[in-house]
Amino acid sequence: MDNTIDKSIQMDSRMKEFFECIGGDADTQQQRIQCIRNGLAAIADRLRLGKAEITVDIPKNRFMPLGERSSAVLYEEEGAELGIPVDIEMKIRTGGTVFIKDYPYGPGYSEEEIQTHRFIFREIFIQYNRTLAQCMLEKIMHTDINTGVANQDSLMYYAVNLIKNGRIDDYTGIFFNIHNFKYVNKVFDYSQGDVILRNYAQMVKSYLDSDEEIARLGGDNFVVICRNENASDFINKIKDVHISHEYRSDKREFQLGVTAGIAGLEGVAKPREVMARTSIAYQAARKNGAGSIVVYTKEIQKHLMDDQEILAAFPQALAAAEFVVYYQPKVRIADKSIYGAEALVRWVRDGQVVTPARFIPQLEREGSVCRLDYYMLEQVCGFLKSRLDKGQKIVPVSVNFSRRHLEESDLVERITGTIDRFGIDRSYIEIELTESEDYQNYEIMSSVIRRLKERGISTSIDDFGTGFSSLNMIKKVDLDTIKIDKSLIPFDDVSNNKHQDIVMFSSIIDLIGRLGKRSVAEGVETHQQLDYLGKLGCDIVQGYVFDKPLPKDEFERRLEWGYSL
Repeated sequence: MDNTIDKSIQMDSRMKEFFECIGGDADTQQQRIQCIRNGLAAIADRLRLGKAEITVDIPKNRFMPLGERSSAVLYEEEGAELGIPVDIEMKIRTGGTVFIKDYPYGPGYSEEEIQTHRFIFREIFIQYNRTLAQCMLEKIMHTDINTGVANQDSLMYYAVNLIKNGRIDDYTGIFFNIHNFKYVNKVFDYSQGDVILRNYAQMVKSYLDSDEEIARLGGDNFVVICRNENASDFINKIKDVHISHEYRSDKREFQLGVTAGIAGLEGVAKPREVMARTSIAYQAARKNGAGSIVVYTKEIQKHLMDDQEILAAFPQALAAAEFVVYYQPKVRIADKSIYGAEALVRWVRDGQVVTPARFIPQLEREGSVCRLDYYMLEQVCGFLKSRLDKGQKIVPVSVNFSRRHLEESDLVERITGTIDRFGIDRSYIEIELTESEDYQNYEIMSSVIRRLKERGISTSIDDFGTGFSSLNMIKKVDLDTIKIDKSLIPFDDVSNNKHQDIVMFSSIIDLIGRLGKRSVAEGVETHQQLDYLGKLGCDIVQGYVFDKPLPKDEFERRLEWGYSL
């Protein structure tokens, strides 16, 4: 820089004011722009500045999915006759460009003036770029990197501002999970799944107004805070979102629904209450099944707290052997002999028997049911071993295993290892797979059942004819026993459907027999039903017509006495 430029920008009071202004405190780009305006106003006459405009162009990136292009006037002399502008271009280190259009007041700038102006605007750019970097860092800290929407910290900050400003009562919280997004990751690999999730999040964000917020919590879980009057419309939109994606000439369209919990935020005093209410409503929706929408109430909160108490008490209860095996006999119709039994769990807590319906669904959702299943297997093996050691009669016992176990790589080894550790013949244990709405991977199931069969352990499926079991299950999975749900057992009374029930039931029995598998009719409650089943070719039944689930001692007596119906 030569002496002419030095003299033109010598540090007098106005130049000092300029530097103090442009370097003043600013938390946002708009605040920095105002600082720059104040600074230029102090020296505009010295610079012969007629007008200055700034344009910022930032390309799309992970934190700014739409990029940014904004313009602002930094200085303008009213009524000035503007000369030919000088264009100044400076690169932003984090990506993007700042353009300055610098108009002289009167004739065009001399070469010396141009150099001076470039120096001045470079100083301005340094300060502006510093604020831009601070804002970008702030955005990174509050943005979910995979989707470009807010993260949970940002959502909580947003909620804090609503509470401070007394506006929280006007807003609704919505916690939602994309239904069956894992199908997307089966069609495309995970990297493309991330792209689709990002596009989904940006589409859903477009449904919101500027004073509303969406945040990703992780996975395919999101929370939205929107104005009360917009909540219903937003829910209707996210119930059916269509996303198209093409990768390597494979173009697909996905129809994505949600499971969601909705909570009014009236009276919320702390931001964590937003998450508490919405997550409680979501958990209730999840219990109701995929695609459910549930609105938060105090009653729902109480039920969820009861569920949490069960989950919290489970580890200690398991260690204290509060879970007890009850045995429900399986009986041959022909001679009323006990063919086998199903092991059913009861929770004896504080002297009271807790039924499985009260705790199994909670353990199933949370995953602790797997620990309970292995515990039950050990209890049954110990029971059979004890009777063998006494020279007493034993029968095969089926032990329920959740399909969540199919995610375990060592499932078969753990089952066989447990049976062998007790020294009983593997043929006395049957693994009964229970229903699950979200796990129908027949390949994995078939592999597990095949490996169990190779090790001499038989398998069964319960509730055939309802829920999610189907003829496809029998076709693809080589099960040993099919348990027919009680809903298919012919009615006792005379009804228009009785003939259809008989035809359907007898056909199923015949089909199962032709495939070389055993059939067990569940839930048989009356002698009339028993007579029907015998005539229709059913061999083995289970139900209250013989016995309810029995404690171990009562079941042992039943093994000795048998039945005389």
